[in-house]
Amino acid sequence: MPEPYAKPHLSYERQVGKLIERGLHVPDVAAAAELLRHIGYYRLTGYLHSFRPIDEAGPDGHDQRLNSYVEGSTFEQVVALWRFDRGLRLLLLDGLEQFEMSLRTSLAYRAGMIDPFIHHRPELLAQAFVDGSPSPYDEWLEKYEKRLRESKNEAFVKWFEHKYESRLPIWTAIEILEFGQAVRLIHGLPTDLRRQIAGDFGLARPRAFESWINSLNGVRNFCAHHARLWNRTLITIASRPREGEIPRLDHLADLDGVARVKVYAPIAFLVWCLDRTPWGADWKRELIRHLRTFPDLPQGSLANAGFPEEWESLELWAQ
Repeated sequence: MPEPYAKPHLSYERQVGKLIERGLHVPDVAAAAELLRHIGYYRLTGYLHSFRPIDEAGPDGHDQRLNSYVEGSTFEQVVALWRFDRGLRLLLLDGLEQFEMSLRTSLAYRAGMIDPFIHHRPELLAQAFVDGSPSPYDEWLEKYEKRLRESKNEAFVKWFEHKYESRLPIWTAIEILEFGQAVRLIHGLPTDLRRQIAGDFGLARPRAFESWINSLNGVRNFCAHHARLWNRTLITIASRPREGEIPRLDHLADLDGVARVKVYAPIAFLVWCLDRTPWGADWKRELIRHLRTFPDLPQGSLANAGFPEEWESLELWAQ
């Protein structure tokens, strides 16, 4: 049965003291306290999980970690790991922005060929998207109208509404949609349109492509909220490509159950997608350069993020 929470508030200095009591080497207490002031105790200690020794005699029969740190663990090591993860998030946000712009453009281009106002014509959308009361489309449209009201002072919206007695066409509306709304609209398109959009990214199966979009959207949210990526178990897991469907991603089938739910798989898919763009090679080069800077730690490696042992030797990562 859960117990009441009774832990007291701790000053930054006492938070450092708690780390020291658990076996972390902290050579400069004042400097460590100042870092905690700007990073936060719980954010930083999330990176310390793998520094805790495993108690193989856990009461529930599963391996559990002790509330102490393995001998030789230092404050500098955990800060280096945090800095590495922060750099990874920034690089992924850059790559995800490029992917998102390509996806938005594909959605507007393909859907606009059917009807410039397809997002206002439920009869042109997938039946499952418009069925029900309220339907998924009703909920989508409500959020879209809210975004439109919030964007009324955008220059392009004001200009359009001044010049035309019309709703925004899809290629204009796409600019005010949140990424999640754009993804939801893709799910609501007819299968032929979804297949065309997936084809723009080299996939024949729209459902598989959309599972990757959902996975990337989850990673994007973690990055945008400055959450830890290294050693994180993801919530939204994409379906693995079929053998030969994307040859450079065939190695994802070899990932074990733990690695499959880490961040490597969506990173690999993003690398593959951006390799097809004019700027993808430069971005991949920067990503590889950063991955090579992973700190030398007694506990933890890129494997904790799902990376295969010889990841750089894979065809996907060739430069």
